[in-house]
Amino acid sequence: MIDQQTLKAKFDYRPDGCLVLINDAETDVWKRRPVGFMSCSKDRPEKIYRATKIKGRQYAIHKLIWLWHHGEYPEQIDHINRDGLDNRIENLRLATASQNMMNRKRFKNNSSGVTGVSWHKKSERWFVYINANKKRKNIGYFDDLELAELVAQEARHKYHKNYANFC
Repeated sequence: MIDQQTLKAKFDYRPDGCLVLINDAETDVWKRRPVGFMSCSKDRPEKIYRATKIKGRQYAIHKLIWLWHHGEYPEQIDHINRDGLDNRIENLRLATASQNMMNRKRFKNNSSGVTGVSWHKKSERWFVYINANKKRKNIGYFDDLELAELVAQEARHKYHKNYANFC
């Protein structure tokens, strides 16, 4: 595991969210190039982020940037704007796995266009639900999609607080 001192000796952080290699050679060509390559999450292949290898071990760039600034290598980091390639320090925050999931993008197979709202065929109404504390909470049924969306947003704000995703 790399520590903050070693990381700062090898890399500089740029305000655009990139780590750049510190090169002691006469030319500083490498200093302008961000390190890393595109990688994807093992459990979620659609989740793309930047990674790099240091001494044969792969590290996520966003976690290295957190280490560079705060001195700890985190278990989980949430990208506030949900862009896994935006590694500016102000876009990163510590999160549990559950909190990270709260800020997840809407599923591709979502038919209502609203997170936490689906059409209930039997009742022929919009059904609002939320996942919180590893449990699914049924919020209610609504005739109007706009009202269901508003109720879903209020539920996300209540249960997910700062990690609520409103997109």
